[in-house]
Amino acid sequence: MIQTTKNKVTLSKLTFHKLDWLEHGTIWLSIWFFIYPKPYDILFTTLLCIPLLGLFLNGLSGRPSISSLVTISKDTDGSNNYDVADFIDVAAFFLLVRVILDFEFESLYSMILPVTIAFAIMLIILFVSHRSIARSSKNKTWIYSSLFFNVFLYSFAGTYGANCVYDNSEPTVHHVEVVNKRINTSGKGKDLYYIKVKPWGHHYDEEEINVPKSQFDEIQIGQTVKIDVKEGLFNIPWYYIE
Repeated sequence: MIQTTKNKVTLSKLTFHKLDWLEHGTIWLSIWFFIYPKPYDILFTTLLCIPLLGLFLNGLSGRPSISSLVTISKDTDGSNNYDVADFIDVAAFFLLVRVILDFEFESLYSMILPVTIAFAIMLIILFVSHRSIARSSKNKTWIYSSLFFNVFLYSFAGTYGANCVYDNSEPTVHHVEVVNKRINTSGKGKDLYYIKVKPWGHHYDEEEINVPKSQFDEIQIGQTVKIDVKEGLFNIPWYYIE
């Protein structure tokens, strides 16, 4: 375990301190994207590119150790806390939250292959630009686990988001009746708006769809709405209410 400040600096801050500006920029852009996602395509693309840029810049100093991407600190109970570089984990988290809120996909199975390929590519980039942790350490497993977990979240969110944001396919339109509406207030006071529609297409049960507030206010129970289904850039079908 890492006990001294010297070891901590050697492990986590050897090259990472040079990218504080990228971390700060990632945090501000992520908050902007979450609160007011406009211009959507530009913000999404920027956050999608930031982790790749961070890995490239951090690796310029001659393939530093993968551990340079993880800060290890002590919690109040004395246990270690593993913090992955913000240009990876913050970007991954807010991309994931935003695409979950904004896009509905047809089938989880259709995402398995594209996400797996994206994750494999990210790992290749990671190991090409950074070295494995050479010296044995009790922290090594947790460093790899925390980093790989965030890389996977980024791969999932980035793949699914790009599948929808950059999709130029022609939609298939379904006319569906609205049977209910509801507002869900989260623990942090944020309202989410859902409408429930009758079965349609490959959806054999009534289903709730998350919509913006403006759309929620306009749509009435009993109204027929148009649901557009698109193929997706990576052949991951997704849909939305016009």
